[in-house]
Amino acid sequence: MGFSLLKSMLATGVVLLFVQFWLGMNLNLFVSLPMRLPSNFFSYSGGDELFAHVFVGVSVFVLAGLILSYGSRLRNIRFLALSAIGFIFSFVAVATGATFALRGHENIISLAMGMSFLLVFAVFLAEYFLLDKIKVAGCTFQ
Repeated sequence: MGFSLLKSMLATGVVLLFVQFWLGMNLNLFVSLPMRLPSNFFSYSGGDELFAHVFVGVSVFVLAGLILSYGSRLRNIRFLALSAIGFIFSFVAVATGATFALRGHENIISLAMGMSFLLVFAVFLAEYFLLDKIKVAGCTFQ
């Protein structure tokens, strides 16, 4: 049960990151964000896409925390290190995304958000395939 639940969380994370990528590209290419966001996301064209992008990003951050918490029970240093990296960079992606939206649209902040997204995506995939090796090696949840 433990390995299948963790693999399901990682697969869900990868799917959410695909959705996040699609929403981010849609925002980047087709939505003109105001320089200062109104208090209500839905008061301008593209607000619903921005809200969905934020919601999925926060969901990935929460999921990364769950993976770190649940995966720490494996007592595997490689998995734990990857989980910590995924959690940290999912936080960085959320923080830089909020900074980008609320403080003006600087390209370097957007780049940091995108690079953090890519790192989390790579970590989730690496963890997904590492789980099979850990299971074969006979590790169990503590």
